[in-house]
Amino acid sequence: MNRYNVSSLFNYLKQSSFCVASFVFMSSIPAEIKKRENIAEYIIHMYQTEDLILSYDFNLDEINQYIIQHMSKDKQMIKKILLWYAGIIDNMKSEGITNSSKRLSTTQAYVDQLTKIHKSLLKEDLSYTSVFKKAEADVNEHIKLSANTVTNPIQICINGLYGMLLLKLNGKKILEADEAKLEKFGAVLAYLSDAFNKVDFI
Repeated sequence: MNRYNVSSLFNYLKQSSFCVASFVFMSSIPAEIKKRENIAEYIIHMYQTEDLILSYDFNLDEINQYIIQHMSKDKQMIKKILLWYAGIIDNMKSEGITNSSKRLSTTQAYVDQLTKIHKSLLKEDLSYTSVFKKAEADVNEHIKLSANTVTNPIQICINGLYGMLLLKLNGKKILEADEAKLEKFGAVLAYLSDAFNKVDFI
């Protein structure tokens, strides 16, 4: 397997000084590009987008007023972002998503695909097995911390990195011990994202 870039995911989240507005912009038009480049980053983008929509109680007018209108002076770009958000809002409403304990089925489908790749690689790829083994103890610790409400190791890795992003957005410091754990999670997801790009999924 080709070398994968851990910094593409972990350091991307660790070093970025995101404001909510800039992250929203990244979540709209370039989302499809992000999906092709790094599926784990795309999933995290979508989680943040869904949570932003929930925080505004699905009110597109307020999202437009307080967020989108500050993104660009290009009216066509604003229109595209509005339409993208309107589509996400419609999908969330149709799936009955009222809090962050439930995610869009389209987003979770990619988590499921990464999980399938994870299980396959554990059987046939010694390099991936080594990467995952380094994270396994921390993954199991987080499963216990969730009171076994989350048992999928890939979901644990995604949740961990998304949690780090939320801490960054809120200006909170991340402990060195936690950074070490999350870097292992990032390595797992970076490897899987690289493998995802080599597999044809519908």
